[in-house]
Amino acid sequence: MKRMFLFVGLLLGLTGILAGCTDADVASYNLSEDADNFKVQRKVTFINTITNEVLYTVEGNFSIKADSGDNQLEITAKTGEDKFQKHFLGLSPTTVYIVEQLEWQETNKYQFKITIKPSTVVPEINIR
Repeated sequence: MKRMFLFVGLLLGLTGILAGCTDADVASYNLSEDADNFKVQRKVTFINTITNEVLYTVEGNFSIKADSGDNQLEITAKTGEDKFQKHFLGLSPTTVYIVEQLEWQETNKYQFKITIKPSTVVPEINIR
């Protein structure tokens, strides 16, 4: 009986949290989730704000993490089936970056996406 009350309480709490989300919040979350799983074509352009010169561009399927501690962007790009590259782009007061989504991406505004990768849940076991 206690478990039933706990389950109902948890369900009501989760419903309350999700009820406050707008369609835009859910769609934005789902697009970010797809981008972090290398499903979205993007382009990042770094521009020098003093000279208006394009300094660097990256195009393809990649995930972006803004690391404010190191003042840099960390880009992990998928370059093949199981091939990845990592780029670190330093930020300064004279540079700005723009991230563009290059193609249409199907997403669902009515439900959250939860991605669980078995390789991250199941530990790697080495037998000697």
